[in-house]
Amino acid sequence: MLKYLNFSIALCFFNIAWAGPYDPIVSRAWVGETVPGQTTATLQLNVTTVKPVTLLTVSSPAAEAIEIHSLTKHKGVLQPLVVNNLHLREHSTVIFGSKGLFLMMTGIKQQLNTGDKIPVSLVVEFADRQSKTISAVAEVKKMELSYKHYGPNEVYDHR
Repeated sequence: MLKYLNFSIALCFFNIAWAGPYDPIVSRAWVGETVPGQTTATLQLNVTTVKPVTLLTVSSPAAEAIEIHSLTKHKGVLQPLVVNNLHLREHSTVIFGSKGLFLMMTGIKQQLNTGDKIPVSLVVEFADRQSKTISAVAEVKKMELSYKHYGPNEVYDHR
């Protein structure tokens, strides 16, 4: 009993969403603060799986849509490609925001301020065609603005 209680406390403390023994675990969900008028932002999060699942959709009441993007190289240029669903292997962790995968929030309905909590829902489908909704909360974090632009041979700073 104590083992399960400690596990539950750890899930709450580390802002981890988990529903059942074979359900994916969503952790480290966050989005950067936005400026007035900004309508898009990237959602960062990790999804850890025990069994193979297919990520069907990601949604939040804070945005009209959240698209799954994959960066692909086409004629030497990286281009984002919208992915309808994403297969997640068993016993793996997918880190959105690295290795060419990211989640793009579009149609943000209001300015996101540091410290806000944004509810996020992920719909996954198991091999037996059962689907499940996993709920998580993304924290809005302060973003450091950069004025540096990288040219072919040097760094330009426009301050």
